[in-house]
Amino acid sequence: MQRSLLPVEVGGAMNYIAELNSFYARLLTRPLSSEAQALWGVLMHLFNRAGWPPRLTLAASTLLGFLGYSYATLSRARNELVAAGLLVHTPRPGRLAPYYELQPMSGKTVDKSVDNPVDKPRLALVK
Repeated sequence: MQRSLLPVEVGGAMNYIAELNSFYARLLTRPLSSEAQALWGVLMHLFNRAGWPPRLTLAASTLLGFLGYSYATLSRARNELVAAGLLVHTPRPGRLAPYYELQPMSGKTVDKSVDNPVDKPRLALVK
């Protein structure tokens, strides 16, 4: 039985590798601070681990644990990603953790089939 090679959309799923490639290509013409770049990478990791939900609730302490920043630096990096259109940050009342939504750059969805090259990289052997 042949598996479909069409992308399967799960929630607002993204293709991890396509997003990485788009992000770094974007940096060539629209640079971001190293702090914003690191925050974006951590958010990509957390969204990937969570199975690409449309949004995640993340406490600042979780992000600070990955990044080692001060809260002020985290806020500046987050605001930079929001201003660049790469992130939607929705504060919540009181001490509730905010919602984060990554904005896709590549417009592609995740292929969950067995033949997904992200899951099974094809390596060329050197002769």
